[in-house]
Amino acid sequence: MVSNEKNRALADDRREGETMDLLGRELHTALFVEEYDHIYDSASEAKDRLRGVNPMGIEYIKKTNAYRAALGFAPLQVGRVARNDDTFAWVREKLQQGEEAQLRQIIENRARETRDCERRKEQAQQNFPTNDYLDQMIDDMLSGPKFIRKGQDRTEPKIIAFRILGELFSMKVAGNKDIEFFRQIRRLLPNQSETEYQALHQNAMNDWMELYGY
Repeated sequence: MVSNEKNRALADDRREGETMDLLGRELHTALFVEEYDHIYDSASEAKDRLRGVNPMGIEYIKKTNAYRAALGFAPLQVGRVARNDDTFAWVREKLQQGEEAQLRQIIENRARETRDCERRKEQAQQNFPTNDYLDQMIDDMLSGPKFIRKGQDRTEPKIIAFRILGELFSMKVAGNKDIEFFRQIRRLLPNQSETEYQALHQNAMNDWMELYGY
């Protein structure tokens, strides 16, 4: 009888630990999204990361490192010999201390900051829709994980075209989006023929129509 009770207790502890780990992974993914960026690396980006070069954009890296610093962690390192703070252990400890609500509040605060930033960008776009502003918006988007799926190559022209068009849709650019698309694609992929630019645009339009009905 005692042995059975002990076994049941051990099984309960194991299940509780597994549940805690699953919850910890869920929260960790939301809290430290930069530690999962590698999932979306192209082959060339993966090689850069192994060499210790973070393939993400400079602004994105600055923002994520500032966020990590606010939580008491060092900037994210990449490469074969990178040694980063054990952020998952921190999340696990917080859960063990009954501070799940605090972790979720941090996630919500970060999401709110992102929404506020997007809102400010949208307002700035409406007030100052200059070419420089649009160029910066497109560059920032391309440096992050937006409009890209696991295994896709960021440097592939069709992927770049698809992402540019998606950003223009989401930015609600006034006027003819096609004109802005071609300005951006020529800027980012110079020395291609007009036929190639037209094909990239048509391919991106087809993909968006197929996926989301734009």
